[in-house]
Amino acid sequence: MLRLVSSARSRLIRVDAFRAAGAPVPGALRLAVGRAPFQLHYETPHFFSSDAKDHDRLWKSPAVYSPVAWQETVKPALLAFFKLNKHLMVPIKFVVPHGDDAWPEAAWGYPLGKHAAWLRKQWGEGGHRIDQKQFKELEEMEFAWDRFQYKWDRYVLPALRRFYDLIGHTDVPELYRIPKGSPEWPEHLWGQRLGRKVMNIRCRGDFAKQMKVDEDELKRLNFCHNESFERILPALEAFHKVHEDCRVPRTFVVPSEATWPNQAHGLKLGIAAGNIRIRGSYFDQTAREMDSLEAIEFDSTIAVSKWKERVEPILATFEQLHGHRNVPRDFVVPSTPPWREKDWGIQLGKLEPR
Repeated sequence: MLRLVSSARSRLIRVDAFRAAGAPVPGALRLAVGRAPFQLHYETPHFFSSDAKDHDRLWKSPAVYSPVAWQETVKPALLAFFKLNKHLMVPIKFVVPHGDDAWPEAAWGYPLGKHAAWLRKQWGEGGHRIDQKQFKELEEMEFAWDRFQYKWDRYVLPALRRFYDLIGHTDVPELYRIPKGSPEWPEHLWGQRLGRKVMNIRCRGDFAKQMKVDEDELKRLNFCHNESFERILPALEAFHKVHEDCRVPRTFVVPSEATWPNQAHGLKLGIAAGNIRIRGSYFDQTAREMDSLEAIEFDSTIAVSKWKERVEPILATFEQLHGHRNVPRDFVVPSTPPWREKDWGIQLGKLEPR
């Protein structure tokens, strides 16, 4: 008991000594001293991001409803992103880097990708929660509301137009890449892999919605949607007319004769037909031309690997909507959600596995 009293008395003496010296008491809550202690002016510590300067702020989430943050942080960051990247398709994980003079200091650490994703989501729901002044400014800077539409409007269609103007056609080679630094091409198109984009349009059905909307413009450019298959189908129809069947020998090559379509002359039709049957090549085209293939008695059953890859997901969507997989023979995949865009127009009811 005497030891406890002695210990307490000792602590009190030490505290009084520290206070007399104007020094902080060990273990006590300290306040940051703004001036000399005798002037009795103290500053409270900064605990919240709102107390910090913009470049020191730890942004935990996008400030989507703050007009001040929009004007001082978000808008300047979007403009800087456009200047550096030549587009506004901001990835959702993108955060403005710290300490980089290419970016506004007030935006360092800001989750710009999440803010852009929020804007796209709100736009898809009608845009009612987006400030109208901000919406106008976003429109002026050509913000990417819809990534597919943005890519089409900014890159693909302008590139096809320019290719046509320069070359006279739009049969773009698969490996063609727009040359960097070329004065014949707009700067924002430099380096674009146009050949690959065209191949994906033909083989995967990319930009199906945009292709439909701009159908007249693509006709003006003489764009061939399915270059290879558009040679194959007329050749198969001609083969059926001549031979009264579609059992094409693997070595058969279309002769350069008047009875055969001009665009198919020299086509290795036997190899093409075999690839369709065995490998499921040109699935996106054949699955939309089932009526034509049935008319010429072509074996259009789908290869197992292609069935699992392409048909099963479509059947899963059908089952989700209808509760079964008994697809009517005349059923065609609608051009509306929730159906995948690349599946629109496929004659699902007429597809059969090999």
